[in-house]
Amino acid sequence: MSEVLSDQYWTEEFQVTQADLDRIESYIRRTGQAHDLTTLARRVVQGRLQHGPETSAPVQTDRGESPSVRLWDPAGKWKVGDHVIILAWSYRNRRQEVFVGEIVHIDTKHEHIAHIAIDDVRSPRPFQLAPAGSPDAIKWHQTVRDAVEAMQRDHGLEEQANLVILRHGQRIISQLLDALRADRRFVRLAGYWFLRDLAAPLTDEQLTALAWAMVPLEEPQPTDALVPLVHPPLSDGDRGLFGLYLAMRECPHLFRNVDPRQRPRWVLAGPPPGSCVPRHAAYDPETYEVLCLPGQPIPPETVQRLWDLGLLRAVL
Repeated sequence: MSEVLSDQYWTEEFQVTQADLDRIESYIRRTGQAHDLTTLARRVVQGRLQHGPETSAPVQTDRGESPSVRLWDPAGKWKVGDHVIILAWSYRNRRQEVFVGEIVHIDTKHEHIAHIAIDDVRSPRPFQLAPAGSPDAIKWHQTVRDAVEAMQRDHGLEEQANLVILRHGQRIISQLLDALRADRRFVRLAGYWFLRDLAAPLTDEQLTALAWAMVPLEEPQPTDALVPLVHPPLSDGDRGLFGLYLAMRECPHLFRNVDPRQRPRWVLAGPPPGSCVPRHAAYDPETYEVLCLPGQPIPPETVQRLWDLGLLRAVL
């Protein structure tokens, strides 16, 4: 373990390898669940700590480009979608731990706060932004130094992994994130990684039922909120959830993601296919033609016209 605890190993020698990705694939298959980046990074780091350096070929060479994951700094330049390594309180383990997070909102006008969706934490947490050298920035940096000192005194595997990630995570997790993104086996949704071939495909019947169920919705919805609207019901667990995500992504004519990043929120991009039976009457405001009457089925072309006029939700 001494070799891989050296700064030189993590700053100069460490590389994510194909063997790392193969083990992650096996882990997801074995558990049948999606896992967040923090969990996967800890497994890679703990593997090195337990078994020593990996000798297989790296997935990609380190070209010294800007890291895709950075250590949180209140004085840093951040934007929505940035990945960060951050200390946060774990209510599960009742202690400070190191997590990967993604910035989902930044308020620079009023409170100067970045809201970060942290792996293994249910709701985004606010973190104060602060100028370099300010009391708030100095306090945060001291918090990190104190955490490093505490982790150095604890020789347990989990604490040593936390220490490595806190000190060298920019290199480690950036490589891992880039490797997962480039590998077609893996698919990411709202911070979790799953295997593409484990996702359960949806039928046209299920997608059509979902589209009609989304007509009354006034606000964009995250993928998991749409699961109960699919009929027949989806496969259980992450197989169904990721299958839904992939299916919606492949139907841009019907579903549109209003969040271009990896935490999608969906709206209808067009009218649902097929006919329907309206509850209310409507007429064409341009021609005054009656388009539908309550309880009388209407054909797809009338559905399209109601959609174009913005009346489909009103008649249903």
